[in-house]
Amino acid sequence: MGTTRVGVIVRYGLNPIAWRVRHAQGEVSDATPYGYHWAESHVDMEWTTDRPEGRVALWWRMTVRRVLGFDFVHVWRNRGILTRADVVWTHTEREHLAVALLRTLNPRRYGAHTIAQSVWLWDLWPRISWLRRAAFTRLLRAHDVEVVLSALNKEDSLRSVPGRKVLRVPFGTHFAAPRTGAPADPAKVLVIGNDRHRDWHLMKAVAERVPGLSIEIISLSEDVKRLEWPANVTVNSYRQREILTEVYRTAAVVALPLTENRHASGCTVAIEAVSAGVPVVATDAGGIGEYLRDADATLVPHGDVDAFAAALEKHASAASVPDPAVAERRGLSERDYVDRLLSITASLMAGSGFDPAVETFAPVSAVEKEPTR
Repeated sequence: MGTTRVGVIVRYGLNPIAWRVRHAQGEVSDATPYGYHWAESHVDMEWTTDRPEGRVALWWRMTVRRVLGFDFVHVWRNRGILTRADVVWTHTEREHLAVALLRTLNPRRYGAHTIAQSVWLWDLWPRISWLRRAAFTRLLRAHDVEVVLSALNKEDSLRSVPGRKVLRVPFGTHFAAPRTGAPADPAKVLVIGNDRHRDWHLMKAVAERVPGLSIEIISLSEDVKRLEWPANVTVNSYRQREILTEVYRTAAVVALPLTENRHASGCTVAIEAVSAGVPVVATDAGGIGEYLRDADATLVPHGDVDAFAAALEKHASAASVPDPAVAERRGLSERDYVDRLLSITASLMAGSGFDPAVETFAPVSAVEKEPTR
């Protein structure tokens, strides 16, 4: 009898050694990617490492990734982890499909239980070829359980590849330093994000509609750089730790302009804003409403410039101080997220059903703090 061994499979570039350097420099707030270190006192963890790559090695890895649709070479280099683990955690489909291929090719050697988290897979599903869908369907069936971050994704997954266990697990992340009073600048709107589902064209139209509001965009997106913004918009970049400890506290309202998606794009920013005690105006897309329930937030129909602008002005003029404890009460911390994964891990090891609490927006304590064989 011993402590469960968990293999953590994350994308190339997120190995914990390099991450600790970034953490020490203040670039990132979490001690490890996605806060997985919260599990270290409950399970033995082994992380993927990054093999140094020259031009040829990088070309080969990326070519295989384009052909297969997932990063098989990176996971192959770390295949030893799969032989030593009792349970494997993967953070996106780019890793879990590669793990599934290894399990399919050699189920005896790579027989660890797998928790396969998907992020963008179900957004892409309707647009990929029938051949790739057929291959992915077989690979998805190789996993013990798939984890998704929105109710929409759970519906998509069960409809597209039925007969599997799929759990909608609320994401959790780092909390921002809470604002203790009314904003110093009641006209300041904060917009944060780099991902492909931010609606920058909507935000530009909104900025032009509300010249009295001061809008600060924090993004490295090339789409942001290509647009000509009106005079009331500034575009900046900060280290993550600065955003969490200082920047949120300066805002009267956080804007989350989103394009249509299925995976709760923007949930990290939503959680951070709620934990900072800042109201949020968001496009009602991707299931983001689940993450903003009970918060001081307004959901706006997709593409509605007038409604988005009006909601920003309303929240800015109210100068309210929402309760930052809402995020904690709804179980949206990174520790809650890891506790859910620990609970699922314990269930896999015990061969039992999953605790329904892992799908609730409330704090969850792992059923077994030290799951054993």
